[in-house]
Amino acid sequence: MTFIGSLRQFVDTEYDTQLRETVRLWQQPVPARVAEGEAIDNVEILRLTPAAALVRCPDNLSKFRPPDQLVLSQGDPQAGDRYACVLEDDRGNELVLGAGYRVSFPSSLPRSGWVLDRDTVDVRYLLQGALTDLDSLTDRRDRLLGILQGRLRPRFDRHRERRAVQLGGRWGLNRAQSEAFVRAFSAESYYVVQGPPGTGKTWVLAYLAAALAQEGQRVLVTAFTHRAINNALRKIARETGYRDVFKIGQPSYADDLAFDGGAVANYEYLSRSPYATAGAGFVAGGTCFAVRTNRLRDVRFDTVIFDEAGQVTLPLAIAGMLAGDRYVFIGDHMQMAPVITGQHREEWVTRSVFETLFDHTRGTMLDITYRMNREINHFPSRRFYGGRLKPSAEAAKRRLKLTRRPQVYGEVLDPDRPDVFVEVAHTGRGMRSEEEAELAAGLAAEALACGVPAGQVAIVAPYRAQGRLIRRRLQELAAGLGEGELVTIVVDTVERIQGQERDLVIVSLTTSDPAHAAGRAEFFFQPNRLNVSITRPRVKRIVIGSPHLLRAEPKDPRYGRWVAHFRALHAASSKIQYTA
Repeated sequence: MTFIGSLRQFVDTEYDTQLRETVRLWQQPVPARVAEGEAIDNVEILRLTPAAALVRCPDNLSKFRPPDQLVLSQGDPQAGDRYACVLEDDRGNELVLGAGYRVSFPSSLPRSGWVLDRDTVDVRYLLQGALTDLDSLTDRRDRLLGILQGRLRPRFDRHRERRAVQLGGRWGLNRAQSEAFVRAFSAESYYVVQGPPGTGKTWVLAYLAAALAQEGQRVLVTAFTHRAINNALRKIARETGYRDVFKIGQPSYADDLAFDGGAVANYEYLSRSPYATAGAGFVAGGTCFAVRTNRLRDVRFDTVIFDEAGQVTLPLAIAGMLAGDRYVFIGDHMQMAPVITGQHREEWVTRSVFETLFDHTRGTMLDITYRMNREINHFPSRRFYGGRLKPSAEAAKRRLKLTRRPQVYGEVLDPDRPDVFVEVAHTGRGMRSEEEAELAAGLAAEALACGVPAGQVAIVAPYRAQGRLIRRRLQELAAGLGEGELVTIVVDTVERIQGQERDLVIVSLTTSDPAHAAGRAEFFFQPNRLNVSITRPRVKRIVIGSPHLLRAEPKDPRYGRWVAHFRALHAASSKIQYTA
């Protein structure tokens, strides 16, 4: 089968799998769907408008997160009254739902008896259309396939290299950052930049995008998620001061474009924006799907910058590449990978565009982390980056700053023990652990009492159910201690925490049932997820887990090797035993 034919099959398999899985779930009884984390029952409507609904549920054990596509029904998503909707905000037992495409909530809806299920949106036609266009455009096909298959190597314009050296010298870039900027600015076709945690990849992206726009280019910044796009646009506007930076997309995905001193504008369609007639000199943010719709269709960009390219599949990347002439891929294949749902005969089709290109050309790796201190950096550097990732001189010696000695958990919170593994003796836990939730919340409360700002604490868990349990315990502690700041602490999953950093990060491994973990090994023990979770902290990392988890023995040898990373982290950390 041809390269394009294999990708066509990949797209169909992915969407067919998603649809089959959704229908399978819908056909199960409501309690079974709830048990799988794929439904919420006993949903009550509190407030309702045609465009939105505020709903409440007694308990939320679901895997849902904004902006998941859901369906509201009276228990059967395939029959009766059903309303497609988008999860816009998750407040634990209260959820904000936005009406789906061409959907309005009638004012006459009953207020109780509702069930929320996962829905699917089949947009494969956008990706298949991109592959059709690629196949029919001979010159572009040869060029893009030459890049993706490794036949076309990066080449550089010497005049632009000299110009880039002059520009980069203004910003105090380190050696690797300077090389990345110069090569990406002067590349004739494409370039690859690997940005491990805390190495300033978004900073390099910001100055690169602004420099290209300042010389009159149309620059598209894209990524797999709206959050990543918005983060990059904020960075460009805030760090460089360049004014012609904006987002194209739905308003519901533009709620985090503000920053201290300003905000990036969002427009639903470029044709209806002030930039509709602008010839050049701007930075636009948008998804790879947007360039296939009326939002950005027929807009030609000089350079397309892919951020978090390690999460972008090949068909999605091709959709974005068709919109431009030059490409910069910034990411890290050792962090979050693409979400793959189907079974595929050919392994290469499941890989991200970044990992695909990394096999052909290593590009530049940013090798100095300004985030992690020496102890926190040591394990991920050795385990995932061949020992090449080094902390900056300033970061290496940083320690957690406490205004007083802890009254409880003193050994765990000791600033001179930056990498702690707290062994909690529980067994048989799956997606929730009361023991770990209690400890995680207690540690956070004591850290705040010792002067650590709430904004410098984050708690990471593999499951949303555990995250909700931790948030509930934080709310209880906040009420009991009169410490309202506790409820502002970020508690989230690994997927949502990528790109963020805090002084103190607490990781709750949650599971203590080896069979449960082994059955979910492809998800739970994925090395990329581990790498993301343990590289968020600057000065203090606390991993909470049961030693029983480390006894997991997945049947697949590959997953068995993944468990070895967790055992190695346990062995390398400063271990403390805790009894509730």
